[in-house]
Formats: sequence, C-alpha cells, structure tokens
Amino acid sequence: MTNVIEQIHQDHVNMARLLNLVDAEIDKAKQDGMPDFLMLEHVMRYMTNYLDQVHHNKEDAMFRRVVSLDPQAKDAVKDLLLEHEELKSTGRQLYDLVCAAQNSDFVRREDVISQGTDYVRTLRTHMGKEEGDLLARARRLLTEHDLRDVDAEIDSIHDPLFGDTVEKEYQSLYAYIIAQQESVAEARQG
Repeated sequence: MTNVIEQIHQDHVNMARLLNLVDAEIDKAKQDGMPDFLMLEHVMRYMTNYLDQVHHNKEDAMFRRVVSLDPQAKDAVKDLLLEHEELKSTGRQLYDLVCAAQNSDFVRREDVISQGTDYVRTLRTHMGKEEGDLLARARRLLTEHDLRDVDAEIDSIHDPLFGDTVEKEYQSLYAYIIAQQESVAEARQG
C-alpha cells in the first residue's frame, strides 16, 4: 500500500504531465491555432474533480498533522490551504471556459491563453512549494501511524485516470496521454 505522502507526490507527477498537455494547447492558441478543447475539457474535469475534491483534501489533512508536530509550519500550511481554494476557483473558471468553447459558445482566444497560462503557472508553483518544503517535513515528521490516521480521515478514493482502473469518462484522455508518450518515444528513437 502506498502511503499518503507518496500518493501525493505521484499525484504531482501526474498533474505535471497534464499541465504539459494544457501548455501545448495554450501554445497552439498563442500561434493562432485551434486548441483541442475536448482534451482540455477532459483534463480540467479531472483537475476539478480529483485534484480539487480528493488530492487537496488529503494534503489538507496531512498538513494539519504536520502543523500539530511542527508549529513552525503553520504559516506555510496556511498559505497552501488558501492556494487550494484559489486553485479550485481558477480551475473551475478554466473548466467552464473550455466547456463553453467545446459547446461552440463564443470564447475569446485571449481568455483561454490568459486563464490557461495563469492556472498552469499557479499550480506548478504551488506543487513546487509542497514538494520543496512540506512533503519533506511530512516525510521527516509523520510516523506510519500518522499516515494511517490521515488515510482513515480521508475517504480512500482511487485516482480515476492514473489509478489501477481508468474510469469510462477518462478513457479518451488516457488514450491521448498514451499516444503522446508513444509519439515522444518514437521521436527520441528516430
């Protein structure tokens, strides 16, 4: 069984992969191309469902435990908890925007570029803070008992995209990710 610290780290790795996809679509928009709004919709659905509802709740529970053992972490944790709320809001706005575009509603290219760029930058910076400071503290401070308590506090919901089974609503996004990986691998070999 993977402990909550390693699961959070793996979630960050997976999210970075998805942010790379968002970046590529934003780059298309910057070059006056047409972003793949369906793929962006799938990515942002995952981010607003799994990231905002499951991943951040696990982090919140773990970081509260870290603060109880290391009160000096209080300010850093407070800042990250506020960022979770900001990310939830900006992620939902971007999701709504790409859904509107996917539904052929008028969406300004500049809004897609601006909101997408801000979301990607904010989430990457946020994950960097967590990886650089608080996950290191958690590894140092939390015992196996603490980690089990955190797991018990948060319902164990599997990752619907990167978990053992890919849920139906994420199968096309998963296929896209695999195709991208294969394309990169072929380019490296060629």
